[in-house]
Amino acid sequence: YFANVIDIGGGQGIAFGTDGVGTKIIIAELMDRYDTIGIDCVAMNVNDLICVGAKPVSMVDYIGCSFTDARIFSEIGKGLAEGARQGEISISGGEISQIREIINGVDLIGACIGHVSLDKVNTGKDIQPGNMIVGLSSSGVHSNGLTLARKILLGKTFKEQKKNINKFEGRLGRTLGEELLEPTRIYVKPIMEMLGASIDLKAMVHITSGGYGNLNRVENDNIRFVINPSPPVPEVFKLIQEKGEVSDAEMYEVFNMGIGFVLVVDGVEEFNKVSTISKKYGVTSQIIGCVEHCQGKEVTIPEFGLIGRGQKITKTK
Repeated sequence: YFANVIDIGGGQGIAFGTDGVGTKIIIAELMDRYDTIGIDCVAMNVNDLICVGAKPVSMVDYIGCSFTDARIFSEIGKGLAEGARQGEISISGGEISQIREIINGVDLIGACIGHVSLDKVNTGKDIQPGNMIVGLSSSGVHSNGLTLARKILLGKTFKEQKKNINKFEGRLGRTLGEELLEPTRIYVKPIMEMLGASIDLKAMVHITSGGYGNLNRVENDNIRFVINPSPPVPEVFKLIQEKGEVSDAEMYEVFNMGIGFVLVVDGVEEFNKVSTISKKYGVTSQIIGCVEHCQGKEVTIPEFGLIGRGQKITKTK
């Protein structure tokens, strides 16, 4: 699933996961601004951990680099601290490794632990046909698909990208670099409050690479996730698709398309509770579909004629 849970006895489990920021670090390099990339590192870890119902507790970070720079590392530290604040965790340690032979620039990775009662571990086993699919809004591109987005919006070469990174884009109301560097939303606080309020969340799914195909990770079979109505697409994704002439299938496989986290709930009563809590934390929530019975397991987006099996999304014939 999105994180592993280790039985430590007494009915308790330690949830563990690891992730990094991928090529989003190149956006930080192009802008020479590293003070938010740490938020992304925390987000990618804690957002995975909460999918199993665990409360994130602490994280360690690893910086692989080809050089050392006190200013850059200090800015990364500021972002990690802000991410830890938002995710309600501690940063309990870290490592900096200068390895010029392997890395050119900087890479940022984290590993996170949390705790969960073994009888509360959630992998989507209880999903049933008729359940509602609820989408929680993303803050933008997040930390997936940045290679494709960067090359389409900024240019294929590093020289082109450096030239265009501070280009103002009227449709976005800010520069391309500012849009792409927008930190990944952290969903810990609303999800923890939902779980604390005993809202019956049938599944929690972090929408990263694979897009809605990540719904197929749930530990359940013979279900179809129907994304209908398809939620509104933020302007940045429209811009990427238009400028790069990217197919609907590739867009919905690579990007979150405006939904950064998905919940599966029983019905309207649960959705109303989810909506109230989400709004409290500035997160928009909406019903984006339902679960149907089928043979196997798949995701469909009828509006665009798309079907997802595993994490691969294709156009239906």
